[in-house]
Amino acid sequence: MLIAERRQSILNYLTKEGFVSIVKLGELYDVSEMTIRRDLAYLQEQGLLKRTYGGAIPTEPAFFELSQQVKLTAFVEEKERIARYCVDLISEGDVVILDSGSTSLQIAKLLNGKNLTVITNDLFIVSELVDCPTVDLLITGGEVRKATNNMISAKAMEFFNDLYANKLFLGVEGVDPRSGLSTPDPKELGIKRKMMSSAHETIVVADHSKIGRNTMGIIAPLKEAHLLVTDNSADKETLSAIEQSLKVVRV
Repeated sequence: MLIAERRQSILNYLTKEGFVSIVKLGELYDVSEMTIRRDLAYLQEQGLLKRTYGGAIPTEPAFFELSQQVKLTAFVEEKERIARYCVDLISEGDVVILDSGSTSLQIAKLLNGKNLTVITNDLFIVSELVDCPTVDLLITGGEVRKATNNMISAKAMEFFNDLYANKLFLGVEGVDPRSGLSTPDPKELGIKRKMMSSAHETIVVADHSKIGRNTMGIIAPLKEAHLLVTDNSADKETLSAIEQSLKVVRV
């Protein structure tokens, strides 16, 4: 497990349990207590948890969001598998919306040679596709959110007013059987909902760390999406509950 993956997992565990001890974390991840102390110190510096005597508690468990740099290096193999499956869902000539996110970026990396139109609000995806000769690239415009290199302003939302897309690949931070699809930043709600309303089919892309997780901003109930693509490490019991409302594919 990479450092970024372990730290994401620690945050997920804290969200569910409310407190965790250094000893318990060392046992869970089979690393030394010194390593766990460094992890907790780093996460506290980022404002994502609060250290206590012998352990840690979350600061705002429904709101934390890792930096884009950390996201890009976490669960890369799982995201690549999800991306390969999703690319096979895309037909020649499709108009596709790629929502911002590290899994959507993995999809973009596999699109060279496909004749299609891609709409995105993610500058990492723009950089990946701008020189791809077979892809017509449309960028939402609007104010850039520097923390994540995406655009979520009113200007970006207006872009979708008169657009139709065959498929949307939607990035989320939480997929929960009860609360639905969520993001830790309420500022992202508007553009994600606009994307969903512009697409014939919404495909949620989420690695196992997002399954069963709740975050502050509820994008939509599960039934408003058409498919969830996740990886084989996702909790089976939670996925079974999700499948009552949404088709699930594990890769």
